[in-house]
Formats: sequence, structure tokens, C-alpha cells
Amino acid sequence: MHENKNNLTTQEQIRLVNGASFFGTGEIPEKDIPRLQLLDGGTGINFEQLFGDFLSSSGLEGIGGSDLRNVLKYFYAPEHLPDESSKKLYDFIRQKLSERNPKLKPPGCYPPGIMLGATWNPEVIYDTGTALGREARTYGINILLGTPNVNLHRDIRNGRLFEGYSEDPCLVSALAPALVKGLQEEGVAANVKHFSANHQETNRMNINEFIPERALHELYFPGFKACVEAGVETVMSAYNQINGVPCTENRTMLHDMLREEWGFAGVVMSDWNAVYHPAAAVNAGNDLAMPGPIMPDALTAAFEDGTLSSEALCVSANRIAALARKFAKPAEGEISLEETDKAAYNAAAEGIVLLKNEKVLPLSATANIALYGEHAKYLLTCGEGSAGINTNRNVSFYDALSKRFGSVACNHIAENSDTLIYVYSLAGREGNDRKDISIPAKKIKEWEYLLAEAERRNMKKILVLNISAPIALDGWEERFDGIFCIFLPGMQGANALADCICGTVNPSGKLPLTFPKRIEDMPTYLNFPGDGMQVHYGEGVFVGYRWYDARKIAPLYPFGHGLSYTDFAVERLTAETDTFTDSVTVNAEVVNHGNYGGKTVIQIYVSDTESTLTKPVRELKAFRKIYLAPNEKKTISFTLNRHAFESYDPNLHRWTMEEGFYEIHAGLSSCDLQASCTVYADVASPYSYGGNTSVKVIMEHEELNQVLHAFFTEHALPWTAILTSYEYTSQDTIGMILGQVHCPETARETLYRRMRNVKKK
Repeated sequence: MHENKNNLTTQEQIRLVNGASFFGTGEIPEKDIPRLQLLDGGTGINFEQLFGDFLSSSGLEGIGGSDLRNVLKYFYAPEHLPDESSKKLYDFIRQKLSERNPKLKPPGCYPPGIMLGATWNPEVIYDTGTALGREARTYGINILLGTPNVNLHRDIRNGRLFEGYSEDPCLVSALAPALVKGLQEEGVAANVKHFSANHQETNRMNINEFIPERALHELYFPGFKACVEAGVETVMSAYNQINGVPCTENRTMLHDMLREEWGFAGVVMSDWNAVYHPAAAVNAGNDLAMPGPIMPDALTAAFEDGTLSSEALCVSANRIAALARKFAKPAEGEISLEETDKAAYNAAAEGIVLLKNEKVLPLSATANIALYGEHAKYLLTCGEGSAGINTNRNVSFYDALSKRFGSVACNHIAENSDTLIYVYSLAGREGNDRKDISIPAKKIKEWEYLLAEAERRNMKKILVLNISAPIALDGWEERFDGIFCIFLPGMQGANALADCICGTVNPSGKLPLTFPKRIEDMPTYLNFPGDGMQVHYGEGVFVGYRWYDARKIAPLYPFGHGLSYTDFAVERLTAETDTFTDSVTVNAEVVNHGNYGGKTVIQIYVSDTESTLTKPVRELKAFRKIYLAPNEKKTISFTLNRHAFESYDPNLHRWTMEEGFYEIHAGLSSCDLQASCTVYADVASPYSYGGNTSVKVIMEHEELNQVLHAFFTEHALPWTAILTSYEYTSQDTIGMILGQVHCPETARETLYRRMRNVKKK
């Protein structure tokens, strides 16, 4: 029986495992258990949620009321509040805020996960986490939700795609933990979400996802495991079901894997309203049900009839009490606008991706710009919903350009305009998936006019993709001379982009996901968002570039793509040993052949072309962002451990590494691999040649066939047994056949030794 070390009554335990307000936990002051203030999120402090929690905690109408909407809209211009009730609410909220942050410095808006993923740089992500942590402490936020959101980019139509980091688990696992570390070093608990496989907004409440076991372990779990290993204090369980079991009730996932296998010791909290069966959730290891206020009746009844485990309830209450004592601290400190602006700027500057440049960028300071687009003056800086940020700190793109160039005309072409910059914006919304990835007809009509006019005037034509997810450019890519992808760049995105355009910053972002040419090319085209309350992950492990490579479909822009104003090349890749067992080190020689200093990302991919399991053509296994001065050459070393060569076998229910030859590639994108080497993994595996090898494998491998035929001749065994099996039951193992022909055990071992001496390809 688990110790009730906090001496809590059953009702006190139930009070702790149920949320007390929309973004607050229960408190028991007499037992030194304070209230925890929770709030989104990973892109900054969500004022809508904080203001709503002020109301919820006071027993008033929370999020969604018309007065609150007015206050949010005019918070930084209260003189425009439309009525007395809104003004009264504004005064109430301002008083509540000033109790925590007397100077009322506005919070910042930081780039979301997709933009941080495009940096390929954990250092700038760590700094972003630090800035988020300092702001959260200032406003008395103890747990910042979605720090990070590591749900993989399965389908680019997902309305919350922008919150996630990448389509690749290696990139997610290397970057997301940096946000955890930065935030928690400021004394705020990080929260990784949504555990697991929360990949769509359509029917997101309790959608039943049928996901292969291998895909879960290879794609959808690694980001969470990496954050656990980084010390994340809280995990948010997801709305969806996985293979028929709600995530909040999945004991195999929440207890057996998360806690027993990975060693997670913190608190698991539900997504908001994701607990469908309260007792089952606690029994499974979901410690905290949100949001509040939640009445105790359901858990009380379950406790009394025995369906709620008293031990599980005690364990969860103890975890929440420990978390509260560690992190429930009052508001303190002050927001440094200079430091937080710098963190936001660096993340944007390193995440901006130059997709195309026909020798038009960077622009001269004398350029005269015609700036167009719905968000031309103020970029779309963040998504909507949990990731939405209310701030007055967003920099004007129009102003940023005006400070750097000769003249800027907004939404018209002036007589002296020599450069067209069009900002195409696409919002991302919680609760709403996209139906397609095409450009709206209204925009096409506008582009047709503007590009024709620009071409008539011989103007340079630059497209800025200010988007929450990839779009299909449908041939328009050819009409623009230069293209930037800035995703949703946060409050300093305008300054960072203007510096990239004028050349003060040499672009170094790389795409964290693939841009398809057409919606029909996508791996999930026919498996998203499913039918009714079911969706089948029929693409398995072939998500993102894995799919495009395997199907030999050319994307619009490949995973890892991003240009520079200089010319980088990977000239050589060598392995320090040809044969390895546990790890191998490879050295990549990289040179900057151009006239600009700049950063690039060296990407290391592993291929296992001859394997028992069906594998992707190549998989990212390591990377590093480096700076090279003009004409500088560096040798960059990467050590690939055993796990870099492993795959998850769903029949064995474990990770396996097969012996054989592996190709290691180095390049600047998944489609720009410039150097390679081959190594041999000298290991024993479940697939090693021996008694479990099938007749089919042996008969179709020339050397194994010769070994087996010689053995049958030597021991006067009937070769017809092999021929018959190959014709009708070729998956029979050689051990089974040898048993059928009564081959002695000692002779079998002789054969198996000979088979093991045959090297795998």
C-alpha cells in the first residue's frame, strides 16, 4: 500500500486530483499544499486564459463572454471599450494583474514550435524557454502548458500543426528538450503535450486512432521520451483514443511506459475535458483532471463502490502535493523587454527559411519596395486558440522595412517601386483543420494582376510565406524570384525578416517538414481526418520525407531544405572504423565556398537498404548547425550510437538492430546528400542467419543457398523437403524443416555456425 505521507483524507485527495478552477489546482493550506496556477503556453502568456481564470476563481463567467472578448480586444487601448460592463471588467482584471505584476509590462509573443523546429538550433530554443520562464514567473504562472508540444507533423492540414516541431522524431527529440530546460531553470514547471498522437482537430474529442505499434514507438513516442529524459515535470495526456483506449485511461502508456520504462516521476494532467471516466483515468495514472471546478461526486462514488483504487488516488494526490510545494510560488521579478525581445529575435532570425533565390537577395539599401498582403503591415505572429497571444509588442513589418530601404509603399505600386514583396498569410486555428492546401481563388486573382504588373515594370518579385503550415504553390513558385518561409515568427519576426532581406542576417533556417507539390502526394491524403470517429494511420512509419523518398515523389521543397547567401558544401564523409558494434564516429568535411559568412545545418542520414523489416530509404539520425566564415573549412564529427541503427519490431515488441551494411549520408537536406560512407554492424540480432531463418530467405540468397545445399548433401538429407517448402510454405524456418527430416541437433548447430559466417548485405 502506498504511504499517505501527506496525511490527507480521501476527500482532500479527491480535491487535489480534480481541477479547482479553469486554470488552477485545488489547495489545502492547512496541510501546506498551495494552489498551482496553470496557463498556456509555449508561445507566451495567454491573457485570455489568465483573465478567464481570474473570473472562474471568483465564481464569475469565464472564457467566452462578450465583455471578456471586448477587454481582450481593447486591453492596450481601454479608451475604446464599448460599454460600462466591459469597462468594469477591465478594471477588475487590471487590478488582479497589478497584484501580480505592478508595472504591468506586456508579455511577449514567441515563435511557435514549427518556427523553433526550423532553427535546427537547441541553443536559441533554450533561450526562448528562459524568456518564457521569466515572464511566467512575473505573472505568477507556475506551470506553462505546451512547453513543448511535441506531436509530430503527421498531416499538414492539422489546424495546430504550427505548435509542433517537425515531421521527424530525431529533430523533435533533439530540440524540444531545450525548451524544457530553459523554462525549468527559471523555476517554472514545463509541460509536454499531448501524450500521445494528437494529430487532428476534427473530432479531436475521443477520436479513435488505429496506429501500428511500430509507428507509435518510432515516430510518436520519441519526443515525449526525450523530454522526460530532460527532466520535464508534467505531461499532458491527450483527448484521443489510441487503438480503442482513451489516452487518459491508457495504463500501458501512462504507467508501464511513461513511469516504469522511462522513469517519469512527475504529474500527468489531462487535456481540458479529456477525462471521460474519472475513476478509470486515476487508476491508469492520470493524476490531475482539468479544467475545474470539478465536483467530487464521481470520484467519491467510485471510491465507495471500489472502482477507484485507493492506492492510485493516494499516489496521484501525493504527486500533485509535491509538485505544488516545489513550484507554487508567488509572482516575482520583472520582464526585461530587452532580454525577451532578443530571445524572440534570435529564434525568428535562425528559423526564417530562404526557399528560393534567383540572385535577387539580399536587396540593396536603395531598393524601393511595393509591399502587399493582408498582413503586410503587421505579420501574423502567432496561431489562434491556446497559442494565441495578446500583446502590444509586435513589430510592424512596414516600419522595419522603412528603416532599412529607400522607400516602402504599402498595398500599392509607386512610380519608383522596383521590388514587389508579397506577404501571404495563413492562420492556424485550434479546433479547425484545413480541408485543402491550395491557394484561395481570391489570392490567385490578386497575384495574377500584381505579378503581371511587376513583370511589365521589370521589378524583382519576392514572396513571404507567413504561414502556419505548408501550402501548394501550384506553379506560382516559378513566378517569384525569391521566396521566404517565415511561418509564424513571433513579435520580433518583422525585424528578423527585414534583416534577412537586406543581408544583415544571412538566412540559416531549414524546413522541419516537407512541402508537397499537391495534396494528392501526401502520405495521409486518404487517411485524414478519418471517417466519423475513427482514423487509420495507414501510412505507418512512412510520414513526411520517409513517404516521398519511398514513393519517389518529388516534393516542392524537401525536409531540411533552406538556402543561404553563401555556398556550402559537404565534400567528404569518412567513418573512423569500417566495422562497429555499439557506436561509430563519422567525420564530415564542410566548406563555405562563398563570400558571406553564415550558418548551415549538416544533416546525417542512415540507410539500411537490405533489411528484414521494411524501412524508410533513409532517416535523419544526427545534425549540427555550424558557422563558417568565407572560404573556411571545418571537419564536424558525429558519433552514432546503437539506437541510430535500430528499428522497432512489432512482432518482438522491442527495438532491434540488424547486422549488415549501413550507408551513412551527409548533406544539406533530405534530397541534397553530398557525401556518404558505408559501415558494417557486426552484431547478433533476432534476424541473424540460423534456425529461425526462412526457407525463402535462404533460397533467394546465393551464398546461403550453397551452404544449405552442401549441408544437405553432406548429411544425406532430402533436398526435396526444401524445394517443397519453397514452393508452398516458404516462410517455414530452416529449423522447422530440419526437425521434419530428423536432422540431429549437433548437426544443426554446425549448419547454423556456417550460416552465421555469411555476411549480410
